[in-house]
Amino acid sequence: MNRNLFLYVKAFSDFGTYMDMIVLNVVIYAATGSPLWLAATMAARTLGGVLSSLFSGIIADRFNRRKIMINTDILRALIILILIPFPSPTLIIIVSFLIGLTSTFFAVSYSAEIPRIFGEDKVLQTNAIISRLTSISLVAGFLGAGLITDFLGYKVTLIIDAATYLLSAVVLMKMKWETTEKQPTFELSSGLKEKAFSIVTDLKEVYKYLTTKPMLMMVNIVFLVGAFAGSSHNLGIPLLAEDISVERQGFYYGMIWAVWGIGSVLATLILPKLKWLLEQKLYWISFASAILMSTGFILFLSTTYLWIVFPFAFFTGIFDACFTTLHATILQKTENHIRGRIFGVGMLLKSLGFALGFIIAPILLENMTMPNMVWILHGTLIMTTLLIIYKANNYRTKKKLIPTVNG
Repeated sequence: MNRNLFLYVKAFSDFGTYMDMIVLNVVIYAATGSPLWLAATMAARTLGGVLSSLFSGIIADRFNRRKIMINTDILRALIILILIPFPSPTLIIIVSFLIGLTSTFFAVSYSAEIPRIFGEDKVLQTNAIISRLTSISLVAGFLGAGLITDFLGYKVTLIIDAATYLLSAVVLMKMKWETTEKQPTFELSSGLKEKAFSIVTDLKEVYKYLTTKPMLMMVNIVFLVGAFAGSSHNLGIPLLAEDISVERQGFYYGMIWAVWGIGSVLATLILPKLKWLLEQKLYWISFASAILMSTGFILFLSTTYLWIVFPFAFFTGIFDACFTTLHATILQKTENHIRGRIFGVGMLLKSLGFALGFIIAPILLENMTMPNMVWILHGTLIMTTLLIIYKANNYRTKKKLIPTVNG
């Protein structure tokens, strides 16, 4: 088996995922003209991911992961193709939910097979390649969806989108490796019950751990509010694209995200070169990145002038990637015995914050303009981060004074 080919399977799948993020939002907004329907589509996708994240890992441990990936790819292709003859708003929301559900199943099974195929000693090197391919897929998917939808229409985009999933499935069918065996069904049922009971326990243990690590607690609060604020630009960018051009909304929607993606890729190249600075000022650079990210979103979502939109979308992509990467780096520095639960609870809180934002943002849009909505949500993140910086600075000052007082 050509092991490197396995890495490109995820790239094919990611390309399709990023394409349907654009095209589904464009189609439902074109059909309804309602920000509420648009928000519901994004929330449905998030909800699907949250629900499947609770048990996809258990299923990946109990069943053949290769078959799980093949089946989810085929399912995603069929789900997307259903929209060609039946592009109703209700069905689009159902499809968004199912895409979020199945994509998480694929991602978990794929990630779980990496050590098995490449070896435990090459996991870090392999993940670096995957991260790079994911960034490329992000830019290509957003750009491709915008261009294809603009020039050929959303139906062609949906067909190409489905084809990327089928291509991924075909490659997986051709590949053979020793993988997990199916386990008895009762073990799966038991595992699901254990997972349900463990969620509350994990939340309690993580909270108890965070109370002993104030700086870690503070950066997670910023991350949670950042997820809440993120709903505003996810909802705002398609509305901005429509304000720029009603006829070419899909094109500008994809282009804005593609330029943002290029900024993100650049950030992943720059950050490793700043290792010496990050080791000394990791938390402070993370807080500053959050503020600059929100400032960028506010600036380019407050105008329709392209000479402002594209440069600041690029600028925002850089600091968005910086904040996300630095947050992950901070979490990876936690003790091994609790690190997995820290990440798991963090992802759950991120999804809940994102979902809450999709409830608040449409309500705000009913009473104000889109830029005002973005100002409020991202302004909340800026104010929260400034408050956290003040608290963190006081904590660090008191921590330095403790030896003096004791002495």
